[in-house]
Amino acid sequence: MALQRCPECRRKISESVESCPHCGFSFKEEDLEIYRQKLEQRRLHNQQLNRQNVKVQLFWLVVFVLVIAVAMWWNG
Repeated sequence: MALQRCPECRRKISESVESCPHCGFSFKEEDLEIYRQKLEQRRLHNQQLNRQNVKVQLFWLVVFVLVIAVAMWWNG
């Protein structure tokens, strides 16, 4: 009997079960398709958050460089 990990709770379970005995995740094809769609939505959302995070980090880097430049200019 081979074991697989439940995608929801990450515990090892038998490949022959239709649902996880720990969390109740269903391995029926229609439920797996819904799960894949949710994963894709989550991936796209995380990708969007990462782009926003990069913009914020670049903004603060520019602010930091400007503060250093002004401090160096001020001190001569």
